[in-house]
Amino acid sequence: MSVLFPPTTHLPPIAKIASFSITQLLDALTYLQSLYYPEVRGSHRKRVQAPVFNGEQNSRLPHEDDNELQVIRSDAFERSYSIRWLIALIAQLEVWQDLSHSRDASLDDLGKLEPIFTHTEMIVQQAASLLAICAGVAAAGIFTRNFVFGSIDGHRRVEAQLTDIPLDNDDYGSVGAQTWGGACVLAEMIVEDPERFGLDFSSDDPKSRRLNVLELGAGTGLVSLVVMKLLDTLPSFNHREVSVVATDFHPSVLANLRSNVNANVPSMHDQITSTHSIITHFLDWSSFSTAPRPDCLSYPFDVVFGADIIYEAQHAVWIRDCLKGLLRRPSDSIRSPAAFHLVIPLRPTHTFESSTVESVFLKAPDVDPNDDADLVILSKESITCDAHGDYTRGQGLDEDVEYLYYKIGWSNARL
Repeated sequence: MSVLFPPTTHLPPIAKIASFSITQLLDALTYLQSLYYPEVRGSHRKRVQAPVFNGEQNSRLPHEDDNELQVIRSDAFERSYSIRWLIALIAQLEVWQDLSHSRDASLDDLGKLEPIFTHTEMIVQQAASLLAICAGVAAAGIFTRNFVFGSIDGHRRVEAQLTDIPLDNDDYGSVGAQTWGGACVLAEMIVEDPERFGLDFSSDDPKSRRLNVLELGAGTGLVSLVVMKLLDTLPSFNHREVSVVATDFHPSVLANLRSNVNANVPSMHDQITSTHSIITHFLDWSSFSTAPRPDCLSYPFDVVFGADIIYEAQHAVWIRDCLKGLLRRPSDSIRSPAAFHLVIPLRPTHTFESSTVESVFLKAPDVDPNDDADLVILSKESITCDAHGDYTRGQGLDEDVEYLYYKIGWSNARL
């Protein structure tokens, strides 16, 4: 993040907004977003070494809170000024819109304002979202975040832009409409060490078979998109066919997921000529074993991901049943065993739900590998993150968020 300036000194003066170009106004909105858009809570792992980008140590990551940012965010005068500036911007947009419909407007005026007319809806939406956030009702708006993940050595860098939409207050299933910390943690881990997640098949014949990747409860699509973009950068996958399927259940979540995928990947025409593809699809875990399977879920998957998807008592059971039909079975002809990678937060309000993972999936040492294949926990890891991101709720910066990372696979797989 570059040097920060308070809105009162950085934004175009309110009285002169009309004299600034569309590019300058969009830049000003982007700057306000960097100040006031809430970060994803619990998305920063605590570690000794931070990733490097372009060969230089990056000690201030794009989503990393610091004291300077918090000082500006907590300054009531600066926040009030930002609100007044946004209101003035929206009012000026209305003036320009009225002018576009006025018979008195000259062709010269309309020519100058044409670039603004093409961006009016986007600017109004962004300004309205910022107004809601600055007023302390961040969940009420639609807003877009840019995510950047990199390897420790700086050789890999993956970026994604995701839009969150408001939650449906009448349906708990709509929680996937917003990006949660577990998805950020899992995406970061994947980029840092693809081989750990079965995404580096250098030991296999690169032309032997397609790599099939599935995400359960994809939400805004962060993990699926990061995997897709990461594989595009790995030399071992340059000519290897890859299929990524991002699934979810709730209608509004699925619609937003599709929108995010479309915004981050080439058009379908471009995908047809590529060996890599990503699609979204509806998946109801509770009826998977009895419902007809669509073509995109009719083949076995090599890698399955799930982030923050255990928040009801039945979820672990339903997911296990899905995995039995979707996770590729062990085969001597394939060196890399298939696995399900799950990251869940340890929320005080969902202690029982979190515990169901270890009651539904047994630990590998407790299962005889010579018995019939069963899905077991191959490994378990605790992850601690700085909370961050909840400044609108008055959360302390010293609070930690705990996650568990499970690797789950077949008990008789040759590891």
